[in-house]
Amino acid sequence: MFRAEVLWISVFLAIGAVGGLVYNWPSEPEVDVESPVVVEPSPAVEVAADSAAEPAASEESGAVKPALGVNPQAALADPDAVSGIWNDSGPSSQRSQPIDFGVLELGDRLLLGGNSIGAVKHYSKLWQQANLPVDCAVLIRLGLASELAGLHQQAEKHYHSAIRVAKKGSAQQLVSLLGLARLWEREGQLGEAISLLGELFLVYSHEGYPVIIRESIHQQLADCLQRRLLASQVVIEALRKEPMEYHWSPVMVEPILELADFKSPTDPPANPASGLKLLQDYDGGVSLMLVQAHMEGISVLELISELQRLSGLQVIVTEQAKSSLVGRLADVDSPVMPVSMLLDHVLEPMALAWSQSEGVLTIMARDELTSKDLASFDLARAQRILRQVQLSLNKEEGLGHASGVERTAAAIMNEGNNARLSGGWDVAVEKYRSARDVGPADELSAKLYFNEASLSLVRGEKLNALHSSYMALDQTLSAELQAQVYSMIADLELEFGQLEKSITAASRGLRRADDPAVFARAAMTLAKAYLLTGDPYSANAVLFEASPSLSGGALERLASVFSSFARFQHVGPTLGLQDEGQRVVLALAALQPDDVVSYADALVVSKAYSAVGLRSNAIDRLNEALDIAPAGYWNERIRLQLAEMYYASQALDKANETIESFGTVSATLLPRVLYLHASIQLELGNLEQSEAICRRLLSMDIDQEIQSSALEKLGQTLQRSGDHYAAALCFAGLLPKSEGAASEAGGETAVSP
Repeated sequence: MFRAEVLWISVFLAIGAVGGLVYNWPSEPEVDVESPVVVEPSPAVEVAADSAAEPAASEESGAVKPALGVNPQAALADPDAVSGIWNDSGPSSQRSQPIDFGVLELGDRLLLGGNSIGAVKHYSKLWQQANLPVDCAVLIRLGLASELAGLHQQAEKHYHSAIRVAKKGSAQQLVSLLGLARLWEREGQLGEAISLLGELFLVYSHEGYPVIIRESIHQQLADCLQRRLLASQVVIEALRKEPMEYHWSPVMVEPILELADFKSPTDPPANPASGLKLLQDYDGGVSLMLVQAHMEGISVLELISELQRLSGLQVIVTEQAKSSLVGRLADVDSPVMPVSMLLDHVLEPMALAWSQSEGVLTIMARDELTSKDLASFDLARAQRILRQVQLSLNKEEGLGHASGVERTAAAIMNEGNNARLSGGWDVAVEKYRSARDVGPADELSAKLYFNEASLSLVRGEKLNALHSSYMALDQTLSAELQAQVYSMIADLELEFGQLEKSITAASRGLRRADDPAVFARAAMTLAKAYLLTGDPYSANAVLFEASPSLSGGALERLASVFSSFARFQHVGPTLGLQDEGQRVVLALAALQPDDVVSYADALVVSKAYSAVGLRSNAIDRLNEALDIAPAGYWNERIRLQLAEMYYASQALDKANETIESFGTVSATLLPRVLYLHASIQLELGNLEQSEAICRRLLSMDIDQEIQSSALEKLGQTLQRSGDHYAAALCFAGLLPKSEGAASEAGGETAVSP
């Protein structure tokens, strides 16, 4: 499984690590001129051993020697380990002078405290003081500090140096390889990082190595596979419709420093017998097949053939995959491993994938799959390694309790997110509950609450979504997450009819949003809330400021309707350049059928149609909004507005049908509903019902404006029924006495408080 380049092969054969780890070694290190790091001398491994061991005359005469501590190790690495890395006369790891451990400890404290730049400075002093800078512990510290400081090029050089001088298969070499994989991940080279980590997984993930090494391999591999999955266009589109938050655990500084000083056992464990052994067979799939594998430099084709012979699987390899497999080798050393994970990591360096259907295992190139099939394969692979992370993490050893809790909860939450991508909502609910039981804190807990809110929202559990959103907001300090949460809260509060709260949340989300999609969502919600509260000036101001983020497609067309309607309400119908009514008509004509997706959008659009006199279009939009609006605040108001529109269009039967379709009505809206019902009954000639509804309305505790309108409506009803004296009293602002008919007919109305 190694590349054909001569340099890569020679490096692998020399150190026995993995292919493609050391390449393009520079003769002189490049130093960032803007970095406060002191200039590094040329690596001594590039200079002859004899000359490198002697200090230069200028350095000897002008340098002030610091106080040097006692060196507890005569040699930092076994000379046999570094001899022959590049040629037969490799550099010796013997120090020419002792190391100042005070400087080393200060650099460690700075690194643990988050001052990575200061740590780089102090470690660089040690690197310069040792005239032969092949101290693996110092090189690992320099690589880690440079990595955390963002000096990736320098970090890669130091990790390469540590790999070259460390003993084959030692903890120091593995830590350096893991650091190199992190750098590749940070730089977006996910394919290279996954290949490297996969090769480490095949050889170094069993109990013969420190638990921190094993867990780090699993965690970094899970992060890289998850990032590659999220980069898929299929997944990107899914996350736009159903946003989710993933958690990436930070670099574990303290365990890496411990491993940099770790002494490997003097007596290495005995190598088990070479070969492949089937431990568990199962007809259902390769995920349940377990093998024991101890093979070095085996042909991948031979490995597949041996696996086929032992398990009885029918294996089909496509022509393109065959050409990639020719001449590729693999190392596997594991007492027990699922066949699915063995195939994952053996095939990765060749950019191959596999699938199993009806007992037939097919191996193909990744580019032979469709984008959807490739995303499904990457999702399944990410799920497998996430489950491995959960199994391998131990709260009591290795990573420590706090870090173990964080990484376990993050793995469970990420697995739940991936289950949602494949439509497993019920599985996601269980995973989120399990992650919550682990006890996450801080930002991880906030992300988990956000994911729970997002899942509740798509499941229609709006109150649970609102509760989880406020919980997420309470625990996060991230402006990015706050913007998303505020945007979600604004939508939910708008749906529950809390327009003032919606305006507050949307305004705060708008100030914090950096993502154009989140910014646009908050701006549109804020504009809708302003329009529905009767503040067109503020709505237009918001849309004007957010116009660069609202360009393109359905969002731009809908924003054009909102802004022109807001200006039309504020300016009013005029001629000339200020004819906003004409702009409203043009914006409405540009709308596509699929542009209006929510009932709040449909309600605002119907108001715009009604404002320019297009009542039939307004009625159509209101009917659409009524069909999708849930029971509650907006359902009542949309139904009332539809009845008013029918009444204004003299479609009295439909208006009466719409009013009588009300079940129960909230107390704040009941007076308007009763007044409209009385007006419809009067126009239909149902005078007794109209009178009964008016008297019922006047018996309620209502404001003066509605009371005056109700008295006038009662007077019109009494006048048409021939009771002119009672009608005159109503027109004078006095309520005439009822003869009992009103109380008997009071129960005839279909509307109840």
